Amino acid sequence: MSTPVLGRNARLYKDGTVIGYGKNIRVKGSAELIKEYSMDALTPCIVAPGKQSFTWSAEKLYINGSWMTLLLAGTEFDIVFQPAGSYQTAPYETWTDCVVLNVERTAGETGGLLEKVDGEAESVTVTDA
Repeated sequence: MSTPVLGRNARLYKDGTVIGYGKNIRVKGSAELIKEYSMDALTPCIVAPGKQSFTWSAEKLYINGSWMTLLLAGTEFDIVFQPAGSYQTAPYETWTDCVVLNVERTAGETGGLLEKVDGEAESVTVTDA
């Protein structure tokens, strides 16, 4: 039986270094739906997963312009989603050939300057043991 882990212990690592001052992280794998109907049926004849995409995001306290630099340069890098926090200790996922697609910063009357970074990966490898 598996033991659930606390969300606050999860980490994203970029090229082996934790993305510091994190507030929220998200990783999402999804697939398009292939669905085909025949003319004589009300239900689909074929239902299958199609093209896959892998998106990720991190909300963090702003430190410097490094994420905007990655966006502007189109730099590819790897990230590791680590549910329990310790780098490359199973279980974890390696997200390869990531790119930054969106960088957003928000500031309010109270709290720190927040930076939200969104991107996409080419592929994901799961390591469970």
